[in-house]
Amino acid sequence: MSRLFYGSKVGIRYRRNLRDTAGHPAHAATFIRRRLIVLDPGLKARPREHRRILLHEYFHFVWVRLGNQRRREWEAYLEGEWHSGGRGEAGWSAEWRKQKLSPGDVIQRSRRWREYCCESFCDTAAWIVGMVDSEVTLAQARRRARITWFEAHFRDYLFPI
Repeated sequence: MSRLFYGSKVGIRYRRNLRDTAGHPAHAATFIRRRLIVLDPGLKARPREHRRILLHEYFHFVWVRLGNQRRREWEAYLEGEWHSGGRGEAGWSAEWRKQKLSPGDVIQRSRRWREYCCESFCDTAAWIVGMVDSEVTLAQARRRARITWFEAHFRDYLFPI
């Protein structure tokens, strides 16, 4: 198994009325330092969504272990998509952040841009690994491009044979 998945056990708890960083209702929250994922209990009734969201949250732990070089590679890929006018995302968490970005955010690598990159990574990884595309709004060509890019850059880290 990849070194990115090693570490202390990640706890999973359930709690209602979760909010994201913008104060919007959320299905989950991750606390990296506490190694804790908190999910809305309503997800238990929707196994595919539960799996997709849990994987997304789990990939937040991978994101912090990727290191700056790997995170910057993903960021560069997303910047290329941005400049080519790419629309859509691999999940709502990244999509609403992408919609709020300005060209200045991208150029300056603002906090807003970096948070988008993290969410996009987690949404993309969860979609590829979990094979649940309920929130993917990327065009087919962009989907194929992301899969190809992800496999080329992260195969040894995320998809060990």
